[in-house]
Amino acid sequence: MKKLFLAFLLLISQSALAAMSLDKVILYLDDAPSARDDIVITNPDDETLYLQTEIFRVDNPGQEYEQRVRVVNPDEFKLLVSPAKAVLAPGERRRFRLMALDRDLEEEKVYRVTFKPVVGEIKAEQTALKILVAYQALVFVQPANGQYKVDLVEDMGNYQLTNKGNINIEVVEVRHCALGGECQKLDASGRLYAGTNLSLGDVPNEGELEVLLRGRESERIRFPINS
Repeated sequence: MKKLFLAFLLLISQSALAAMSLDKVILYLDDAPSARDDIVITNPDDETLYLQTEIFRVDNPGQEYEQRVRVVNPDEFKLLVSPAKAVLAPGERRRFRLMALDRDLEEEKVYRVTFKPVVGEIKAEQTALKILVAYQALVFVQPANGQYKVDLVEDMGNYQLTNKGNINIEVVEVRHCALGGECQKLDASGRLYAGTNLSLGDVPNEGELEVLLRGRESERIRFPINS
């Protein structure tokens, strides 16, 4: 029978099953010399893993006209990944170092680094289907004076969280707390990049909002709602 091989490449979250695992998928780096961090990749499969990396610069993150631009010109590399390619034997762990070259930033830079498996030798006497799963790490390079500034704004009865700072912060949970103290979770969460807003939907016009934020550290803040 003629050999036939089909391969599919998927970008999925860390929680999905795949033939490799990453010890983390979000990294925070500073705009200082020697700013670096490592991602450890493990190959738990019984087959050799052939891996290559791709770097994307994220322009206008979190906005309607966000763009992910693959960086291929060596003169434009502001984030280095070493090694760029690797071969992992079954059960092997490999450390990938990410180093930032951005300096004296006024606002954070956002990158995505794809760790993509490539096809090795396939031996099959019948139709074969192999799923290749790629992972993407989110990398933030932040200025030395970086800070988020989350505020609650209201326009014609519509409430939004806005970030007037120069780095992002993740809104993990938003709860509305009535005057009597009872709190109810709202359907609102997501990453709040610098200069962006997060709509909170229908919010009762009394009490206060309790917001759980997560970045390099976590913080819980409260905003009073004026009726």
